[in-house]
This record gives sequence, structure tokens and C-alpha cells, in this order.
Amino acid sequence: MNKTIGGFDKSMTIFWLLAYLIVWVVLGIFRILGDQVSISGLDLLAMSENLEFGSVIPPLPTWLLYLLSRIADFSFSIAGLVTIYYFMGKEGLSELWQRLTKWRIHWGWYLFAILPLIIYFLAAFLANGDDPSVFETAVFNGSILKTLLFSIQSGLLVSLFFRGAMGEELGLRGYALPHLQNKLTPFRASVIIGALWAAWHIPVLLGRDVVSIVAFVILAFGLSFVFTLMFNGSGGSLIPGLIFHATQNWEEGFEIVFPNLLNHDWELVSTLLTLVVGIVAGVIVWKRGRK
Repeated sequence: MNKTIGGFDKSMTIFWLLAYLIVWVVLGIFRILGDQVSISGLDLLAMSENLEFGSVIPPLPTWLLYLLSRIADFSFSIAGLVTIYYFMGKEGLSELWQRLTKWRIHWGWYLFAILPLIIYFLAAFLANGDDPSVFETAVFNGSILKTLLFSIQSGLLVSLFFRGAMGEELGLRGYALPHLQNKLTPFRASVIIGALWAAWHIPVLLGRDVVSIVAFVILAFGLSFVFTLMFNGSGGSLIPGLIFHATQNWEEGFEIVFPNLLNHDWELVSTLLTLVVGIVAGVIVWKRGRK
């Protein structure tokens, strides 16, 4: 008999343990490799995912370091795929594929999915309303478009397919959310995912100031309700969440188009606005989930 405690059964427990284990093992490897070149493991990880090593001589081939960094980013999706296949077999993978390719949804969810871009524009205006040069000096041409889409550091398609969006959503919303919602309300399922998802990021945040770490954790927790709202509202499609996740992690691309933003503290305003969206989403999820 598969016992459930607080929404956690055997498969859910294995999913979270595996996701955490993968990222901790990779971080451990980077720490060992970083010691070999006299830098921190987190610094080496950042260099590897951007393929920018500066004066540091990579301790392994750059392609292998990049692959290791992708394994860390994809720990949730890897854990989700393994758990789904082990406990549900090909039928479970087929269901995941249907969620991943379910594009016939209400157009409003596609609009909602690009909300981070709207928040970026609003944050830039609120933070720099007295400095019109922020928008007047916008740069956009063919070369910029190529960078915005394909750059390892700031490409939107890279953010979508090779970073946190595809790396996390297959596990978090492709497996964990619908599985928890079979036993819990959407609100409670979101609380569990939000807390464990936020905590998962803490190791890669070490070295930042305490305020930044706390802000990031709170934001990740709040965004869990946003993703639940999109998932349930779209009938279980992963596409809105993937797009939202990719654009949410695309601050660098926005700064490429508006280079003067680098001289302004607009990201704090963006974070606060996103947190407000998370709170509103949490209230909506709670109200809709009441019985």
C-alpha cells in the first residue's frame, strides 16, 4: 500500500530527494574543480553555464563543464522524468508529452505568459521615469535580435530550452503539481512546491547578501502560485509556464535592448511587482480551491 503523508507518497518523496541529490552532487563536483583553479565552485559553475572563463584555465573541457552545469539546472526535470517512468511507465510519459504539446488553450494564457516582459517595462518606467534616456537609447537591429534569441548568456530560446524553464517545469508542473493536486487543494500543493522549490535554490545563492537571498526565496515561493494558476487555468498545459519561466529569467536580454538600465536599480522594482502578482495569484488559487 502506497501511504501518503501530507500529500507525499513514495513517488513524490523520491522525486524531491532525487532533484536535490542531483544538484548537490553537481555542486560538489564544481567545488572540487574550483579548488583546482583557486576559485569557488559557484563561480566556476557561473562561468561554465555562460561559457565565459576569462583568465581562468578550465579544469575540464569546456563542453563537459557546460554539460555538468545543465545537469544541475535540469535536476527537477530529470527527477520528474525518472519518477514518471519508474512509477507510471510509458503511459505517464505520454501524459507528460500531451501537457508539453497542449497549445490549443485560451489566448489569454499566452498573454499572461509574457507578463514578465510587461513587468519589466513598468519597472523600468517607475524606477527611471525622470530619465527618458533609458528608453530613448534603446538598441535593436539584426545583430541584437540574434543575441536576444540565441546568446548563451542572454538568449530567450536558450533560457527556454537549456535553462530553468525546460530544466524545471517538466518536473515541477509536469509531475509534482498534478500529482499533489490529486490529494491536496491547489493552494496547499502550491505551498509545498513553493517552499521546496525556493529551498532548492539556496545553495546556488550562497555568497550573496542575506537580503538578496531572502528576497529570491520569497519570490520563488510566490511564483509557485502563479504557475499553478496558469497550469490549472490552461487545462494542464505546460506551455504558458514555460514561456513565463523563460521570460522571467530574461533580465539580461531586456538590458541589452535598453543598455541605460544598467545604470539604474530597476530590478528591485521588478521584483516587488512580481511579488505582488504572486500574492494576487495565491489569493485566486486559494479561493478557487476552497470546497
